[in-house]
This record gives sequence, C-alpha cells and structure tokens, in this order.
Amino acid sequence: MEKIQGYDEAQAITGEYETLEAGGYICKIISAKEETSQNGNRMLVIVFDIAEGEHKGIYKRRYDELVKQNNDPATTVKYPNNGVYRVMLDSEKAAGYLKGLMTSIEASNKNFKWNWDEKELKDKIFGGIFGEEEYEKMNGEIGTTVKLKWIRSVQAIEDGKYKIPEKKCLNKQSDKKSDNIFNTDAKDDDDDLPF
Repeated sequence: MEKIQGYDEAQAITGEYETLEAGGYICKIISAKEETSQNGNRMLVIVFDIAEGEHKGIYKRRYDELVKQNNDPATTVKYPNNGVYRVMLDSEKAAGYLKGLMTSIEASNKNFKWNWDEKELKDKIFGGIFGEEEYEKMNGEIGTTVKLKWIRSVQAIEDGKYKIPEKKCLNKQSDKKSDNIFNTDAKDDDDDLPF
C-alpha cells in the first residue's frame, strides 16, 4: 500500500467522544443574539457550555476537535448545535417562555436584571435540564443525543428540584407514500462559533 498524503499530520479519528447524560447541569452563556429563523421569525439564540463538573467545557472541546479535523480552509467549522438554545420570539407563548428564561437567569446571577440587551447575557450562568432526543442519522439509523430542554435557576439544579424530561422519540408517519418516515423538529447545525 502506498502511504496516503497527510497521514503523518492527521489527527487520529477513532469515533470516541465525550457524551453528556440527561440531567441537570450548571451552564454558562458564551454569547446571545437575536436572529431571524429560516421562516422569518425572530428568535433569541443563546450559545452556552457546561460551566462545572466533569463535563465542564464539553462543547468547546467538541468545537476544538472539529477545528483540528478540518482540512479545508474554505469550510467554516460550526459550534456544536447541542450547545445552542433557541427561544422563538414571535409565537403566542413567546412572552411567557422568555420571561421564564430571564427569571431563571436573574435568579442565578447576583445583581443581574434583564434590560432587553441580549449582549449582557454573556458570561451569565443558569441551570440547564438536559434530556435525550432521537434523530435520524445520514445512513438512516436512529441515534440518540442529549439536548438542553429547559433553563432553570442554578439553585434548582443544585437542590435537585427538577425532573429529567422523557426521551423524545421520532414519530413514524402513517403515510407510506412519503419518503420521509420520521417527523422531527431538529434544528440545523449552522451556528457560527460566537467567540
């Protein structure tokens, strides 16, 4: 066999990576900004990472690994989608969800009061409740990931006053004519690194 180009410089890819279990974690906001969804709806996009414990910095490590593996300078490496939380701002329930989010962040950060400037959310901490969610892999197999489902106060997480959500499973559609046999609301993994 002839040696392939770039072998000596390549990072070994073994398929092993750190995983997060469903549960409660203390998180830190890396950035927050208002964006417009593909459907034209306003949303608050919060980029975060785990701030404490054995998984501290898990999403930054994943991002750094992706950067190491990227051999194409024309390709933009994206921050891991599981480290991004979106709150829609143009729905009937938007005010209640946003107020719940901000109340939890205010309770978790001494002397912080929400003043409608999302940039001031940077470096704030919050309690995150993470749950399992199924998704369809590119090869058609079903995988499971762990995503942030709810933002609570740090105190609620530290006191264990939360419930881990039930696993969100893909729903099979009864319409056999459709090539898409699963219904999922998974978000696109198209968030740029915020820092």
